[in-house]
Amino acid sequence: MPECVGRTVKTLLLGVGNPILSDDGAGIHAARMLKELAIPGIDVDELPASGLELLDVVLGYDRVIIVDAIKTEGGRPGDLYELREADFARTIHGYSPHGINIPTALAMGRSIVPERMPKEVLFFAIEADDIVNVSEELTPKVAEALPGIVKRIEQVLRQSL
Repeated sequence: MPECVGRTVKTLLLGVGNPILSDDGAGIHAARMLKELAIPGIDVDELPASGLELLDVVLGYDRVIIVDAIKTEGGRPGDLYELREADFARTIHGYSPHGINIPTALAMGRSIVPERMPKEVLFFAIEADDIVNVSEELTPKVAEALPGIVKRIEQVLRQSL
């Protein structure tokens, strides 16, 4: 596991979304699958919102990997986007049903408590098809893409060990 100035890097994998709004729960589904892998040194958590509540969860971690659904113009359900925090300013075309979106929450945290914020934030966004209908099931294209998405996130997590 990498070290951060003489100590182990604290890493969090955070699945974000609403697991009863079909594809909006894709991040939660991915987090649950990754938790089953029990990757050493990786904390896995779920957050059914992404507003200011996000700050309570990420504070104190060195590295955070967030997995969430996204709805973009022209995107194909099941597509995976890998973004860094710096990319958020260029790619805010997605819709967030959670109120304050993730980039805004992170920016607020960086201005209020910069010393407690993660040094690195990676974002895996899964293109959703349906984020409004009540269902605990993912749509077929997102469900089909999820194992490959989880495998890619696992690769990123294991590279940091």
